[in-house]
Amino acid sequence: MPERGLARWLPRTVRDEIFLPARQDLRVAALSGRRPAHSRIGYGAAVFRLWLDCWRVFLVDLLPTSSPGPLMLTFATHLRQAARLLIRQPLFTTAAVLTLALGVGANAAVFAVVEAVLLRPLPYPAADELAILHHRDERTGFTKDYIAIGDFLDLAARQRSFSMLAAYNGGLATITGQGEPLRVRALSAGPGLLEMLGVRAVHGRTIDERDTRPGAARVAMLGHELWQTSFAGDETILGRRIRIGNVESEVVGIAPPGFGFPETARLGIIVPLILPPSAPAQRKSEWVFGAGRLARGGDVDSATVELETISAQLEREFAEQNQGSRYYATTLRDTLVGDTRRPLLLLLGAVGVVLLIACANVGNLLLARALGRRHEMALRVALGAGRGRLISQLLAESLVLSLAAGLVGVGAAYWGLPALVALVPPSVVAPGIRDVSINLGVLGVTVAVTIVTATIFSLVSALAVRSGHAGEQLTSSRVTVGAAARRSAAALVAIEIALAVVLLIGAGLILRSFAHLLATDPGFAPDRVLTMDVSLPADRYRTAEARAAFFAEGLEALRRLPGVGAAGAAVVTPLRGNNWTIGLVRADRPLPAGERPPDVGWQVASGGYFEAMQIPLRAGRLFQPTDGLGAAPVVIVSEAVAKQYFAGENPVGRRLRVNDGEAEIIGVVGDIRRASLTDRPRADLYLPFERLPGTSITLFVRSADSDPRALAPSMRQALRAMEPNLVVGETLSMNEIRSQSLASTTFALWLLGLFAAIALALAAIGVYGVMSYAVRQRTREIGTRIALGATERDIVWLVIRQGGVMAIAGLATGLTIGWFAARSLTTRLHGVTPSDPRTLAGAAGLLAAASILACYLPARRAARLDAAKTLAQSYN
Repeated sequence: MPERGLARWLPRTVRDEIFLPARQDLRVAALSGRRPAHSRIGYGAAVFRLWLDCWRVFLVDLLPTSSPGPLMLTFATHLRQAARLLIRQPLFTTAAVLTLALGVGANAAVFAVVEAVLLRPLPYPAADELAILHHRDERTGFTKDYIAIGDFLDLAARQRSFSMLAAYNGGLATITGQGEPLRVRALSAGPGLLEMLGVRAVHGRTIDERDTRPGAARVAMLGHELWQTSFAGDETILGRRIRIGNVESEVVGIAPPGFGFPETARLGIIVPLILPPSAPAQRKSEWVFGAGRLARGGDVDSATVELETISAQLEREFAEQNQGSRYYATTLRDTLVGDTRRPLLLLLGAVGVVLLIACANVGNLLLARALGRRHEMALRVALGAGRGRLISQLLAESLVLSLAAGLVGVGAAYWGLPALVALVPPSVVAPGIRDVSINLGVLGVTVAVTIVTATIFSLVSALAVRSGHAGEQLTSSRVTVGAAARRSAAALVAIEIALAVVLLIGAGLILRSFAHLLATDPGFAPDRVLTMDVSLPADRYRTAEARAAFFAEGLEALRRLPGVGAAGAAVVTPLRGNNWTIGLVRADRPLPAGERPPDVGWQVASGGYFEAMQIPLRAGRLFQPTDGLGAAPVVIVSEAVAKQYFAGENPVGRRLRVNDGEAEIIGVVGDIRRASLTDRPRADLYLPFERLPGTSITLFVRSADSDPRALAPSMRQALRAMEPNLVVGETLSMNEIRSQSLASTTFALWLLGLFAAIALALAAIGVYGVMSYAVRQRTREIGTRIALGATERDIVWLVIRQGGVMAIAGLATGLTIGWFAARSLTTRLHGVTPSDPRTLAGAAGLLAAASILACYLPARRAARLDAAKTLAQSYN
């Protein structure tokens, strides 16, 4: 039979090498009933030869002419026949589709999140050129995003890696005079920032360079959503004045819809960042951020090299302020994604493993089905059907299964995606995380996954077709299983077990790390503590005395409320990632001239704060109302400061130099984990809130005997009775804040645990299916053994031993792969190592138990066979 289609364009030597020996061998095998010569070669070579047959399907059998019409007609015929065959076997089809849909749907959902966060373009022109400046203290290893404005101006003047550099700041602002006070996100934009981001006002104009000059009239832009909701989309707002904090500003423009920076979360207002005339000399106070657009052809690596060079210059010129300070740059996407990238890629790998396990399970289903059709296939070969035609039919059936599973999986992903996004911690501000959807890109990847799985299935099924020969199958009354098919089934189960072990190890390590964090002592008692962010109207409380008087009276009013045990105020909420630092030196041991003082963490807190948080007092006393304005400067230090600066001495009564002044130490309190539970306790310095009252603080109230959230209404009522325009912001219990600090670990634990459970179930089902099929194949042998006197225990052990070989192979492979793969979790683990023996042993033991149970069920069924009936049926 001459080659047709694309095969005609292959060189004659290639056609003879590939097609003629295989065809001749198959013809002889079909007529004589002996095994083809090429089937006696190695298993790997047989698989390779099978791939050649798949290519032959497309080169010869499916392309009879150069016209596309017959090709489409032939393949459409295969698809229709495949659909009819699968409809006639609803149980098999349902099991295969649902199993595969589980893997495809999980991959589609997780990839949708990955696409939105890591792949989708950021909403700025040429966003890949945008970068953010960062600040690292080489002495302590702490990384901070804040930059001293004097350093920023020097960096901007000396660098050549950026075409533009701009300063900015952000936070929350209060808008008053429009009814209920509004607490909104605000951006303070330095010169050139909005131009660099390509922002164009929907109405009016943007903030430009003249608005940022000292003495310029105060102006503001409204965020588009705030303009629509709070100002009814009224264009006449332009030119009117609104009060932001204690400053009246003219509205000059409306920002475009959805604009936000640096996070993509929507902004409420944009105001100019006005730099004071003394800005070039300000190197101790770090309060601005820096963003830039890379010069043409530049990258962040070369920009970082230049920034580090300039950092070294500044360190030599201003050693007292810049010792150990190093500046570097990262892309805007890397800054926004932060620690989210690794967990997302980890989860994407995990669902990929689930898909592979599902593929192996369905592959075994198809293999068993193909073995049951060997009489049918042998008859087709004997009647003249080409082996490629059979393989193409199996390919069509696998493709129909995969497409059906893809449709079901995408539907499940579409409905389950909101639940997946809801599990994402609110603290994750990665771009696009709240706009995840099943778009064309996600659908394209899903289609590709279904096509790949169809190819894998056809390969597995075709192996069963190829491993036999027509004469034997037509003359035999029983369906026999070739060695290649048995090896394929066992290999698929071993792969399932190995992959399940890998996921179980990952989930086990995350679980142990989570348990360690839960058991970590933060240095305070978070139970029964409620936090409430409050802000005073700045125009009514312009002086520190007025603010101090209000909060002193307010804290007393809170302490009188029923159910309140203690109440205090502070500027920084623990476990919120704060890394603020301040220079500290003993007054009696001044540093050499030009040397920068070491940094410690700092907090502004009232006396009641320590009681509300139950931070233990180790020596001295806490802050009192008499430590307020007009009193001598005092501070409280943590135990770490006492050990670091006053080893073997009593620090109470000693004096410290803090910035440019001196203060007396009046007390020593216990160390706390201020930034996060993963952070080690640091040296901290506490300044009296009574002396440094701001307009915005956080209240900390300890409930005496009930849920602290029940105190929120009465607290709000008591404070607003004193000041109706008080803005009450976020109100959370300390346990909720603690949970938020663990949110990323909890997120990873939930999903990894879910995928590991799915993998365990699929692996157990795979073992059960293969062993059940093996028992059916060995019915005659088992009946003979029982007739010769084998006991139930002997039969059970026979079956379990056969399954144990697969389980041991899978466990050994899985433990090896898992031991290496766990290294990728190193940065996510706390209190446990990637090679933790208890986790490895637990994962192996759990899967071994599941495998034994999956083997035991068919073994018990085999042991209860009626020997006489079984032998009679097998020989009929």
